[in-house]
Amino acid sequence: MLNFILIRYNNYYIKKINSKRFYMEKLVNDPYLNTVKINLADKRIKHKRDKNTKRDSFLSQKVYITDYMNISEEVASIIFLIAFLLIPYGVGVLFVFLIFAKNDIDIFKRIDIDEYYILWSIGYEIIALFLLLFIFKSAINFKLKRL
Repeated sequence: MLNFILIRYNNYYIKKINSKRFYMEKLVNDPYLNTVKINLADKRIKHKRDKNTKRDSFLSQKVYITDYMNISEEVASIIFLIAFLLIPYGVGVLFVFLIFAKNDIDIFKRIDIDEYYILWSIGYEIIALFLLLFIFKSAINFKLKRL
């Protein structure tokens, strides 16, 4: 009868059989180890951000979107690209439907704007306007907090 002990070392299990023979088995898809690695990487990133962050003025602040959304930084760039392409288009279509077509589907179908770029640019300008207003409001609130 073989007795063995599993010893965990780095990313391997070492199987010790009868105190004489050793061999290593690679861990495959260890969810606990992956979770720990992700948490440690997030802590390192946040520690670097906290070290470099200064709140001297409103424009010198660093804003990290991943602090507000629960996604990794690698996936964030892909999601932001898709959002950059689709959200302005949706806002542009909604604007044309609400303002030009006056909430009427028949009028909206007769409007001859089939070009993706036109609707995207309309939506982009509307979103830019709202973002500028939000930044302006945040700057005023930042000044009021510092007084």
